[in-house]
Amino acid sequence: MPGNTKDRFISGRKSDVQSIQSVRNSLFYTGLAYLTFVIYGSLVPLDFHNRSWDNAWQAFMAIPYLNLGIGSRADWVANILLFIPLAFIWLGILWHRSNFGLRVLSTLTILFCAFALSIGIEFTQLFFPPRTVSLNDIIAESIGACIGIFLWWIYGEKLLSWLTRWSLAKGNTGLAERLLFLYLFGLFGYNLLPLDLTLSPIEIYHKWKEGRVILIPFSYIFENPQQALYGVISDVAIWAPVAFLWQLASTRPAFSIWLYVISASALLEFLQLFVYTRVSNVTQILTAALGAVIGLQLVNLFKNEKLGAATAHSRKSNGALHLILWLAATLFWTAIIITVFWYPFDFHFSREFAAKNLPGMLRVPFLTYYYGTEYRAITEVLHKMGFFLPLGALLGLGVTQIHHYSWRQFAGWFAILSISLFALGIELGQAFLPGKFADITDWMLETLGGILGYSLFKIILSRSGHGYPTHRKHQRNAQPTRFQE
Repeated sequence: MPGNTKDRFISGRKSDVQSIQSVRNSLFYTGLAYLTFVIYGSLVPLDFHNRSWDNAWQAFMAIPYLNLGIGSRADWVANILLFIPLAFIWLGILWHRSNFGLRVLSTLTILFCAFALSIGIEFTQLFFPPRTVSLNDIIAESIGACIGIFLWWIYGEKLLSWLTRWSLAKGNTGLAERLLFLYLFGLFGYNLLPLDLTLSPIEIYHKWKEGRVILIPFSYIFENPQQALYGVISDVAIWAPVAFLWQLASTRPAFSIWLYVISASALLEFLQLFVYTRVSNVTQILTAALGAVIGLQLVNLFKNEKLGAATAHSRKSNGALHLILWLAATLFWTAIIITVFWYPFDFHFSREFAAKNLPGMLRVPFLTYYYGTEYRAITEVLHKMGFFLPLGALLGLGVTQIHHYSWRQFAGWFAILSISLFALGIELGQAFLPGKFADITDWMLETLGGILGYSLFKIILSRSGHGYPTHRKHQRNAQPTRFQE
């Protein structure tokens, strides 16, 4: 008995070490990807103009400090935000959990590298017009790096522990709680962009006079009924996952969860009051309440699905019913995507349209997002990925129903290929629609959203104890769960 206890202890310690190493590896690849994003995003549209070194150096030594008004406040904040995750993640990569001296050395190294990177980016931008080079960017990015370093010293260890527990989390409760935190963080973060904050009563008064503080429900005027319908549906849809995850992560009654979601929505609308360009609308509190009802109903369906059926006949009947429901849901969501991206379907199949719009598939990635605000760029990214994420999750649900390991692997790759081809078809179709155009960036984001939805569904299913074994060696003893039958 003692030997068994010791073996379990050693096994547990090895599992913890492996989880910590896995988290650090993930942190490294995330940091590398984000560093690439920062450099690439700072040089788009990649229009290189050669100039002499002396000329570039003289121009760099004379870079101006710009006086920024409220219209440029968002750009200033965006540069700060850009370097916060960069310094935060890379300090986490170099962080030593037990040696204080190495922590200080890592901090100074990251601070120096962030400052050098900011200067290097600004200097390089001189060769890539129409990029704007200013002292403001260097100051803002340096402030962002300092904030990122400060945040890691305060919360870094807690984050590492949280991520380690995430990698070890089993069951619905622990996983749902972590997903809820991530979702709320993203939801609040996005809805407070572009962070052009104000506490001035005069500016808040002007915001109200300009129609961005709406106290009467459903009084906001949309351009057309289709836009109004889309706005209401999207506002309902974004709060359904909050209620769904909150109920899974909590033992409180559904009514309490419903009140929590309404309170979170009200808090968000209150905070938006101090973001100058955002609209505070009480209607969104009502749509959040409706979204919470839908999310809570989905929890009941999810729990009933887990109960399954007892007899062979009922399992067979449920299997056929589930297949029909899955096909209907997948086709329905496919139709939603087609409607959103192709409406009003006034196709013009002509060489002129093709010659005008198809070259967008060869455009530099993220070029079109550069010629707009940071808020618009983030909105478009979430819009493209968000509509394809449920499609990926639905395909993941279909793949998990396949019993045989080899066929399930084949179906998984086929699902990913289907997502990519469907996104390509959506973009090519837009090349023949007035007011729309095909863009390789949108195709990449749509494909990424579908793959993300597919992967997240499989992770959630495996962590909650459902699904078939993911390795061939477990296939022989695999038994279908009631969820899949």
